[in-house]
Amino acid sequence: MIKKNIILITLLLLLVASVAGVIEEKQSSTSENSISAYFEQIRDNPEELRAFFLAMPKGGDIHNHLTGAVYAEGLIDRAASEGKRVYLNNYSCPNNQSDTIPQINEFVNVSQAYNNSNLYNGLVDCWSMKDVECSNASGHDHFFATFGCFGGATNNTSSLVAELRNRAAIENVEYLELMTSAGEGETVKTLTKNLSWNDNLSSDKNLNSLYEDFNSRDLRNISKNISNYLNKTDKESIQIADASFKARSESGSGSNVTVKYLFSATRVMPKENVFAQLAIAFEVADISPLVVGINLLAAEDNRVALKDYSEQMEMIRFLHEKYPDVKIALHAGELKLGLVTPEDLRFHIHEAVTIGNASRIGHGVDIMSETDSAETLKQMAEKGICIEIMPVSNEEILGVHGEDHPFPVYLSHGVPVVLASDDAGVLRTDLAEQFVIIAHTYPQVKYSDFKKFVRNSLEYSFLDGEGIWLEKGAYTAFRPELKGCDFITGDLTQVGKNFLSGNEKAREEWKLEGEIAAFEQKVVNT
Repeated sequence: MIKKNIILITLLLLLVASVAGVIEEKQSSTSENSISAYFEQIRDNPEELRAFFLAMPKGGDIHNHLTGAVYAEGLIDRAASEGKRVYLNNYSCPNNQSDTIPQINEFVNVSQAYNNSNLYNGLVDCWSMKDVECSNASGHDHFFATFGCFGGATNNTSSLVAELRNRAAIENVEYLELMTSAGEGETVKTLTKNLSWNDNLSSDKNLNSLYEDFNSRDLRNISKNISNYLNKTDKESIQIADASFKARSESGSGSNVTVKYLFSATRVMPKENVFAQLAIAFEVADISPLVVGINLLAAEDNRVALKDYSEQMEMIRFLHEKYPDVKIALHAGELKLGLVTPEDLRFHIHEAVTIGNASRIGHGVDIMSETDSAETLKQMAEKGICIEIMPVSNEEILGVHGEDHPFPVYLSHGVPVVLASDDAGVLRTDLAEQFVIIAHTYPQVKYSDFKKFVRNSLEYSFLDGEGIWLEKGAYTAFRPELKGCDFITGDLTQVGKNFLSGNEKAREEWKLEGEIAAFEQKVVNT
């Protein structure tokens, strides 16, 4: 009898748990249905959409260039405070001002812009895409020229990162992966002095020889020094962000935004220099807990970048074998017909995936011009290789938007999608605008899809550790370690606490789930 009662009680408890689970699921579904209905009502109103997406927790912005993300107005303030000067003939602010201002060009202190609206407006226009339609250059050419113009205003990296932290907090973004350059100037000169690429040797022989030379020239210690500098810079950025928060009483402190870095090489330099930068990037990523991966950037249509593209993928393959734990994101396919020859559209994304071992692809605009694009899309979907979609960037730089953009192709083929801002400062945009454009342009994309894009931004980030989801990208069930835990109340079992404390990605994802739940509840109750 006792045994029978125990069985009945057990079955009753299981039934109660099952019913509770169904009720919880139905409540969640009802809440999302209500928000989806509201979302459909406002999707044709860009201003309503903007307010909606500004308030929505957006997880991470994981394709974000550090210097390009800062608005020109902020760069002017920094240059002025540092006593920087600017050429009047082209509004460029050089890095090395002591010996690079020729007498034949008139120059003034940047601070004079505060009393000269023409100078101020000229700097903003030159250092960003503002009023680009009034310039004599294409959007593409003007965009890439801006970085050479405002370079001297970006030396205070801590201040730049602090600004991005604060803006992310205000925009409900909890995580940033910022691209920063690796091994510029004297560092590369140290590694490559009297070295050059030997076109008479095979690629592997060149790479092995150069890599041995880099190590003999103290690659490890050079990278440790860079890592130490980055640690110091990041720590200072937190202090600056926190001080700004206290002074302005803003809605949230940027010091609470998690920031990691992708060390990046520039693809438009001689082969030995590109390889030196990549070697530094991999080495720093291997050393520093702040550096979670590497990238390769600059204009993909540049003559040198086109000529050396496949060789550069081989460099990354070589270094990936040396540093298998270093994660790789690559700009690939930021091209269109007319910008380059048809032949240059055939293979970049494919090689980034198959040779460059990329876990994420930035832009990927020319995918349908590639040879056997269906196979590449299939590989990306099956291997969980994420596509970073940046609609403002692609329209401003390439003129690609709407039905000409491959975003729906990636979505329909099951490739994980993340929305990102790219160079928000230069482009005069933010992360929320990317969501607005996608919602307004593609009616087939529902609220549930945007929720998935947000979750993707952390799930496919390069944060350390395991995530909270049982199946990557599925978002239907938590890992067993989180059984009995509640992201709304914050209640955690000891097992759950241990799991979250040991996994940075899980902590950020758990935080995001709580923020999404609070956002949805607020929308439902409004």
